[in-house]
Amino acid sequence: MRPSAQVVVGFLLLAGGGCSSLPNTDSLAGSSIQTISEGEIRFPAVVNVHGFEQGSMPGYHAIVFEGGRSAGSSLFVAGVTDVQVLDALESLGARPGPGLSMETWDARHEPENAAPEVAIRGPQVEILVILPGGDDPKTLSSFLLDDGGLGLKMRLGGNRENISIWHSGCVACLYSCPGSKIGNAAYTIRDWVDGTTRFRVKPGSLPPDGSVVEIVLRLVPPPEPA
Repeated sequence: MRPSAQVVVGFLLLAGGGCSSLPNTDSLAGSSIQTISEGEIRFPAVVNVHGFEQGSMPGYHAIVFEGGRSAGSSLFVAGVTDVQVLDALESLGARPGPGLSMETWDARHEPENAAPEVAIRGPQVEILVILPGGDDPKTLSSFLLDDGGLGLKMRLGGNRENISIWHSGCVACLYSCPGSKIGNAAYTIRDWVDGTTRFRVKPGSLPPDGSVVEIVLRLVPPPEPA
């Protein structure tokens, strides 16, 4: 089925990060996902602070596959695809979703439509980063400034059915985005449109653009019933 004009425009805006220049990603050649434990995977990525803060959607994308259309605007550019990441997390027993509808993004400028106010749902995922020469993983939030103060509540929404529409390559987004595999339940697309917060990088917290880091995705077990 042919997407609506609104969907196409939304897709172009969301994927527009592909117009931003990427840091050198030669070091990502041959990247793969490693399973570290029963609930944790790891893969390499390169730092891209300039694209994250100066790209077409500043402060929006956290981790994107280097071949995805939104890679140029992502804080970390991964050497593995968003589909590979989703498959790997599901192989560990994670059950994503339910995913977000396309209307979540498509109706973002319609104040009377509640779809853009829906937060992503799914299993909780902790995102950690191992810096060059470091041993201890650091939380993604430790690198970010968040004027809105709500922080990160990362959830595995999956959104597998939207992959063929977005082609963004987005592994993790800092808002509840239907293009992401992992999204932030603390902020919705309505929050993005309203400018509730704009994530920025804490000065000096990350090595120079193009530096290789390791991304760790850790499934958080649900709390035990009371």
